[in-house]
Amino acid sequence: MAYNKKIEIQVLKEGSATGTAAPVNSGRDSIGNDRDDIGNDIGVWETVLNPWAEINCTGGREYYAAAQVNAQDDMVFKIRYSRKLKGRKAPELRIIYDGLTYDVKHIDDFMEQHRELVIRAEYRGGGAGDV
Repeated sequence: MAYNKKIEIQVLKEGSATGTAAPVNSGRDSIGNDRDDIGNDIGVWETVLNPWAEINCTGGREYYAAAQVNAQDDMVFKIRYSRKLKGRKAPELRIIYDGLTYDVKHIDDFMEQHRELVIRAEYRGGGAGDV
């Protein structure tokens, strides 16, 4: 195991409705929650972990949808086990690596040994500044 790349794991802050991209913050409601132009909660990403990781590309693939060619890049990130991720669901996590954003699809604690986590993620598109 060669954990030789630094990554950032972020979690969607509680109280946020979804893990999808949200508009730029345009205000706050009366109790201080971030809201968009039409009053929806805006998701805020917080860094929970900055581990060293072993990174493998599972290979890209192209698929056809609505007469359009789309590329999908999947990555596998292996990190040492961390209790900070215990109980977290994949859709509420994302990984920032090399300035790119990856949506976490699956977290595997092999045989629940609590030694290593294998995280499968998909390239989201855009950079780390995306909401």
